[in-house]
Order: sequence, then structure tokens, then C-alpha cells
Amino acid sequence: MKDLVINSSDGYLNLKDLPYNCIFNKVITGCGGTTVALTNNEKYVIAVPTTELIVNKTKINTSGIGKPIIKGKQIEIFGLFGIFDYQTKKDLKEYVTKGGKKIMCTYDKLPKL
Repeated sequence: MKDLVINSSDGYLNLKDLPYNCIFNKVITGCGGTTVALTNNEKYVIAVPTTELIVNKTKINTSGIGKPIIKGKQIEIFGLFGIFDYQTKKDLKEYVTKGGKKIMCTYDKLPKL
């Protein structure tokens, strides 16, 4: 693994995207790392330690798919946590098949993906 120094100003990242094929360990909260991944047009799986982080970013509704507005841009995020049952698998497959690009999950759900 190689460390990469990333420039920031006023505590926010100066990036349009994260480095390709990376594991980005965002230590400082509120610096914009998650927003960078959520607001661009690339496919991302964002693994986080708590369900609360997913709920906060996705504003999850009963279908498990949130449509938050970040910086005036509406994006669709699939939030994956809790029980990974048949319906969740079906919803996730449908989301990806229809072109969904952003999945947020808890760490324990990475092997399921």
C-alpha cells in the first residue's frame, strides 16, 4: 500500500475525485471525503463503521434507497446495513441494474457485496 498526500484548504479536500482503485481511510470528519465520492459520476462503494452514518447521508426511506441533496445536486444512494435478506438482495440488484452508482454499507456488509 502507498500513502498519498492530499492537499486541502480550510479543512476541505481539493479533489474532484479520489484516487482510482483506492482504500481511502478518512480520519478527519467533516473534510468532504464522503461528499467527493457521492457527488461525482463514478461508481463507489463507501464502507462506514456505523448505521447512523448511512442514515445521515442517505436520508433512508422505507425502500432502503435514499435521495439526499448534496451541494444542490440530487443523488441516489443505496444504503446497506442490518439484515441482508432476499428482499434486500433483490432491491440491490435492481438498483445496480438500473444504473445505480453509489452504495454505502457498514463494514460487515462488504463481503456480501
